[in-house]
Amino acid sequence: MAIDFMIMPISRYIAGDFVTPIMRFCWEQGTPYFVIGPDGKREVPPNVPYGGELARQNRLQFVAMVLEDLRALPIKDATSIWDEHSEVEPRFHRVDPESYTALCRQPKPSTFRRILSLGKIGGAPHCASSLFLPFAFSSPFPIMEPLERTCGSTPEALKELASAAFMPAAANAAATLREALQDSMTLQMPMIVDW
Repeated sequence: MAIDFMIMPISRYIAGDFVTPIMRFCWEQGTPYFVIGPDGKREVPPNVPYGGELARQNRLQFVAMVLEDLRALPIKDATSIWDEHSEVEPRFHRVDPESYTALCRQPKPSTFRRILSLGKIGGAPHCASSLFLPFAFSSPFPIMEPLERTCGSTPEALKELASAAFMPAAANAAATLREALQDSMTLQMPMIVDW
């Protein structure tokens, strides 16, 4: 199973209004790109977004929904932190699934104690979140809309990664996560863990 860190507006992700590097690679090799989902297997033709021919149109419909859901977050002015209409080219980082599992679930005991001591509710570190928002807040929190995810703070996750020494098995994922989070800060866009 592939795991990608995707930096883009949430509406763009939901609509599938993007082409990943793996999609481009397949097409350049003359290989079809297939998606397997609840409706079975479908081919994505060359230069067509992941969400299909109507992905861009569908995204426009999702923007209002996402903005409404952001207003419900326990964060002041959540709708003005990034631009859901942004056309900035998304960024993608593929992470090794085994290394990412080690990063999220198996930190060294001293590292885990250090993360717990940062005052996270229930001991959940920001770097184990599945949706990263590009601003600081103290504790990760769950959301159900527009995506069912745990929201973490991009700058707080970067601090955790800088102050922790993870097991060797997690080193690759820690480096990939750091690069993706830095892109999130640079673009001032959310980073979504896609699995």
